[in-house]
Amino acid sequence: MWRWVILTLAGLTALGVLAPRAYSHPLHTTLTEVTVAPDGGVQIVLRAFIDDFSAAIAGNTRTVRAPVPTPSDTAAARYLARTVGLTDAAGRSAALVVTNVRRTGDLVWVTLRAPALRTVSGARLTNRVLFDRYDDQVNIVQTSISGRRQTLLFTKREGAVAKSI
Repeated sequence: MWRWVILTLAGLTALGVLAPRAYSHPLHTTLTEVTVAPDGGVQIVLRAFIDDFSAAIAGNTRTVRAPVPTPSDTAAARYLARTVGLTDAAGRSAALVVTNVRRTGDLVWVTLRAPALRTVSGARLTNRVLFDRYDDQVNIVQTSISGRRQTLLFTKREGAVAKSI
């Protein structure tokens, strides 16, 4: 009997049914927090799964397998310049600067700043992070500005819709 159990488990593992997958997760989502920094500029902190984010930056069509490298600030900045947009009340693009990329386990945290944006009144945000990878991608953005909190959802189905922050 034990021999049958061991052979069955070995077979399932060989087929990948029981094999653990590095950084495997069923959700395709990012979480972003937008706040006003103490110096008056806008701060954006984006959290994503490291395997998806690193693969998107590298231009891979498949999920990156372990070990997954933490992307450099420069690589993250290039990717986010194409996928995250912030405009002022007049519709002018605000320059976003990556100030930090850090990793915690299977997550990556990227901090961006828009130092030239002095007021968030009328500002609009676009978040298309990982839309190039997943049809079911959902990007959740939480804002906390002047004591007012709101949650925005960005989906691939919506496309590049800018939303007021």
